[in-house]
Amino acid sequence: MIDAALLRQLSEDRALASQMLFPHRHPQSSPEYHIEIIDLWRASDEFVVIEAFREGAKSTLSEEFLTLEGCFGNFRYCLLVGETYSKACQRLAAIDYEARTNIRLHQTFGGPVLARKSIENKVWFKTGAMIEAVGWEQELQSFKHNDARPDRAYLDDPENQERVRDKDAVDASMRKLYLELIPALDKTNRKVRLTQTRRAEDCMVTRLASSPEWLYRAFPICDGEPDDPKTKAIWPSRYPMGWVRAEYRRYRDAGMLGEFNQAYRLIVMDPAKKPFTEDMLSAADPSSWSFMPKAAIFDPARSSDPLKSDRYGKIVASKVGTRIYVHESGGFHWSPDEFVDDLFVTQERHDCFKMGIEKNSLDDWLMSPIRHAILKRGVPLPIVTMQAPQDRSKEDFIRGLEPFAKARDIVLVGGRVAHPQLVAEWCNFPQGPRDVLNALAYVLRLFAGQPVYEDFSGSNVQEAPDVGRGDTVHVAWNASSSEVVAVAVVAQNRRYAVAADYARAGPTRDAVDAIRFELRAKFPTAAFQHYVPTDVFDQWQRIALVPALRSFGVVPMRASHVAVARGSLAAPMRTVVRNARCLTVDRRAANTLNALGGGYSYPIAKGVPQHEPEPGIPRLTAEALETLVHTLSAQTEVADLPAGANIAYSPSGARYVTSNPSRR
Repeated sequence: MIDAALLRQLSEDRALASQMLFPHRHPQSSPEYHIEIIDLWRASDEFVVIEAFREGAKSTLSEEFLTLEGCFGNFRYCLLVGETYSKACQRLAAIDYEARTNIRLHQTFGGPVLARKSIENKVWFKTGAMIEAVGWEQELQSFKHNDARPDRAYLDDPENQERVRDKDAVDASMRKLYLELIPALDKTNRKVRLTQTRRAEDCMVTRLASSPEWLYRAFPICDGEPDDPKTKAIWPSRYPMGWVRAEYRRYRDAGMLGEFNQAYRLIVMDPAKKPFTEDMLSAADPSSWSFMPKAAIFDPARSSDPLKSDRYGKIVASKVGTRIYVHESGGFHWSPDEFVDDLFVTQERHDCFKMGIEKNSLDDWLMSPIRHAILKRGVPLPIVTMQAPQDRSKEDFIRGLEPFAKARDIVLVGGRVAHPQLVAEWCNFPQGPRDVLNALAYVLRLFAGQPVYEDFSGSNVQEAPDVGRGDTVHVAWNASSSEVVAVAVVAQNRRYAVAADYARAGPTRDAVDAIRFELRAKFPTAAFQHYVPTDVFDQWQRIALVPALRSFGVVPMRASHVAVARGSLAAPMRTVVRNARCLTVDRRAANTLNALGGGYSYPIAKGVPQHEPEPGIPRLTAEALETLVHTLSAQTEVADLPAGANIAYSPSGARYVTSNPSRR
């Protein structure tokens, strides 16, 4: 017998009816949003749009609801509209199967609920209700069941990628909805229900959601950012936050964050509006660029907890002309100690001429342990602290790379496979993490400046000649209050080859002792001549380089003044004699490569180059080499003067032949 009271209760509470009559279709407990979806389907509103994440059970619920609607006779004629005719028939087949085989349904309604055997695209209920499956690609007009026009239309994911390819395609779908489907319905009793996961920034869902005539509800997979520990899943029994976060990171690391947000968070960005695409990135063989001066850039995080903090963004890059070469990149959840350790590992691997660190409010937290580690290890780090831009957002700051991206001037050394996190952030931007991209954007700031030697190139990089027993190695020393550098040069006639260079931090005497040991180990049978720039030579009380050298029995000679010698490397750098440059640098002389390759430069202030080069290891190294080469060149010129010639003296004291017959 039919229980009328039970039927009345199930009719009024369709969510309860779904749970009671279709438990085999609900392996996990149903969340609250399922009840809300069924209530929206049941609502008296004429037009309703429901958007839910992929696999959110919106189609399953629609099949159950339509089955109940047919059993109760709540409509006469329903159109079930799918993306294609085939998919619509699949949905109808599921309804037919439940209507034929569901024992609970038969018991509740007093026997079989279908009036006759269904066909591919039609199902008839005993109540007189009929459901017909149609595809969105069909012509949606002139439908009739006996004398009745359709009074229900249920659209299940009617849009596909082709139907949202551009504005014209979406306009066509909207015209089809308002010109064909809605006019085909019974104007008195019509109800239209559409369920969809949006396919593009501009699609039917987004347009109908903004219309006051349509009731719209959206159900993303979680109620906030997946990495936020406070975020909750809306269906925790099937999609707990652990799964959501793991899936989010899987998509993010693959550079598919936009696809995750579209499928699960109902957030879509038009690909045409993305500033960066993967095809904008170029690739290069790593061996070809090993000599380039490199800078390391770090964007620190405040915590190492992957759920509570951003990552440390890291980039090691070079800049040649307008091209940016990325040698290393990554995003890391480091502890402070791990970050400090990586600074030294990076310097040992790449010999960076600058190491930029975005400081913001982390000055003491960052710099104090770094300074302590530098003193403890005796290894200087060319640290440059950088303040995050205050006049623009991080997103706008990163967008400064857009001209380089469009010109394909960002080159990944080793290819995309060597930079997976950078490529992922590049493809996801402006969505998702951007720590590595932010570090990359600082390349434009860290490489700003006018190089003193713009003519230095790969043709100046050449293996230094062997040094035999008794051969002379000229060592150019230079120092600041906390750092000591030395450049070993082999001079042959008018050619100068930088064979090695060294830099040490800490007390001057300890640094000199360490460099002396390395020089003797590098050139065990050579004779040394040591030179110190006149500026440092004369200021021995302020910078104790000369006393430190003399304390070890080294007798330094006075080299040229720094100001007089500046620029003196340009001529030998450009001059070619017998297919070889007159100034070459060995690949292992990293400090000199960094200095001449761009680290020795005039900083730019308000668009104007300053008068003095930027301080640091590159400047100390370049000035040591300049004063040495200037001094040796003057000595060579003096040795070549003919006997009896009229001799004059330059402001620096160098002798030269003059045509003036009077002696000076």
